[in-house]
Amino acid sequence: MISDALNIAANALAAQQQAIDVISQNVSNVNTPGYSRQTPEMAALSPTVINGLSIGNGATVDNIQRAANPILNQAIAGNDSQVAYWQAMQQGLSGLNAAFGSIGGTTLSSSLDSFFQAFQTLANNTQNAGTAASQQAVVTSAQGLATQITGMSQQLVNQQSANFQQIPTMLDSVNSLLDKIASLNANIANQYATSTSPPSTLLDQRDAAINQLSKLIPVQQVSTSTASSGSIMLQTPGGDMLVSGDTAQHLALGTGSTATNINIVDQGTSIPVTGLDQGGQLGCTAELTGKIDGYLKQLNSLAGNLAFSVNQLQASGTGTSAVSSYTAGQAAADPAGASTAVNLDTNIPFASQIATGSFKVYVLDASGNPVNAGGTTINVTAGTTTLANIASQISAVSGISSANVANGKLTINGGTNHVVFGADSSNFLAAYEVNGFFHGSTAANLSVASAVQADPGRVATTAIDPATSTVPAGGNSVAQAIYALSQSAVSIDGSTAASFSTRASSLAGGFGQDTSGAQQQLSAQQAVGTSLSNQWQSISGVNLDQEMVSMLQFQQAYQASAKLISTTSTMLDTLMGVMK
Repeated sequence: MISDALNIAANALAAQQQAIDVISQNVSNVNTPGYSRQTPEMAALSPTVINGLSIGNGATVDNIQRAANPILNQAIAGNDSQVAYWQAMQQGLSGLNAAFGSIGGTTLSSSLDSFFQAFQTLANNTQNAGTAASQQAVVTSAQGLATQITGMSQQLVNQQSANFQQIPTMLDSVNSLLDKIASLNANIANQYATSTSPPSTLLDQRDAAINQLSKLIPVQQVSTSTASSGSIMLQTPGGDMLVSGDTAQHLALGTGSTATNINIVDQGTSIPVTGLDQGGQLGCTAELTGKIDGYLKQLNSLAGNLAFSVNQLQASGTGTSAVSSYTAGQAAADPAGASTAVNLDTNIPFASQIATGSFKVYVLDASGNPVNAGGTTINVTAGTTTLANIASQISAVSGISSANVANGKLTINGGTNHVVFGADSSNFLAAYEVNGFFHGSTAANLSVASAVQADPGRVATTAIDPATSTVPAGGNSVAQAIYALSQSAVSIDGSTAASFSTRASSLAGGFGQDTSGAQQQLSAQQAVGTSLSNQWQSISGVNLDQEMVSMLQFQQAYQASAKLISTTSTMLDTLMGVMK
């Protein structure tokens, strides 16, 4: 019986020591991220039956329980995915602040206002000595506006490029984490098969890896028939498999992906992975690219409408300079300009705006008197008239020295005569930038026409008087018309007709709303994250006060077990002494 008492005491001593080891593990990992508190579960050993009596064999640590709530852990991973998504969105949009300007700084709206106000000033000064200075001011403000627009475009494109360049690194991290989770799945399943207690450390490591993965891409955990073995399955929100048991499916950038067309596929296939846009840093990258595409589309529409609308008025007008020669700003695809109708040439950005109609060519001598009174009508038939046809018609105009197509560009030479255009109902002049003010058709290539930069006197102030075929002295009709564009609803590209100030305000307002929305979403998700973290800490976190209490309890039990051994040993010594 004394031997049984010693065995019971020895078992108790070992059990309390194991329990103290578990508490020590908790204390040592109090600052370890993701560590889940472990609890020793004590149980009585199976008794021994002697003479019909059930005699106990003491206690043992039956299990080491991991304090974890799977549902809470999945909620944390899901929220981490949203926090990472909105954090990346907020940071990406913040990188565009310089493009959109700031209060007190130069913005697109202020540059547009300066441009149109310069034309208003010009319209008011055409009858005094300030005309030349006003024309120069128009050119300066136009250059500032063009620089503002092209600068915005470049910064937006640069942000898209920067986003795209991050993707390979993010995919490497995703694939590494998928491999890690699959490996942990295998190790966990193996330990479940050979141990009665859960492999807490491995489970913590897998939860941590899933949380890291969720910050890159959104994931969802799927219950499977192998869940009892400790193995889990991960999918994207779209249902694409990421991890199944010890197998991981890597992700890759699809063939042909660009900064504006991001396609993530299952590695080794062309199958796109779905649902990645619902969270995580990688998912945000594609969404941010889409937003930037939207900004660029609005900016390009503004630039195209501005260039074409101003050129329509400029082309049929004239400035203070007596211009005798013109070279079109846009070149036809065919160097000779003879193979394609002017409205079908794919080299001309605004070719689709050319319609069946006509324009007039007026020729004035050095004194400003008409050479071809009433002007000469140049006919344009959509689908038929080529650039070479137009050059041939102009070359036949009285007073024109030559008109031809060189390197795809229409050139017109009046010799010593002054050439003026008027009444263009075909839109040919604006589309081919003949006597144009702006060059280019998008935000990326908008600029002031080189001829206007070289000679601000070319800035149109008025139009020729069709009744007298002369230029009205001090006329300001074109300058007024261009100023009036500032409040006119315009659309030549199928977009909703709107004034340029409205377009600029809409673009800036949309960006502002996106930025504010991203910050609000980030703050909201971070608040949810704090709440979930507090819940996790209360369930799984290590509380040193509680651990010290548990340590004291097991220490006292350990001391009692040691005392039991000492007492039993004394009893045994006494018995041995009697037997002697």
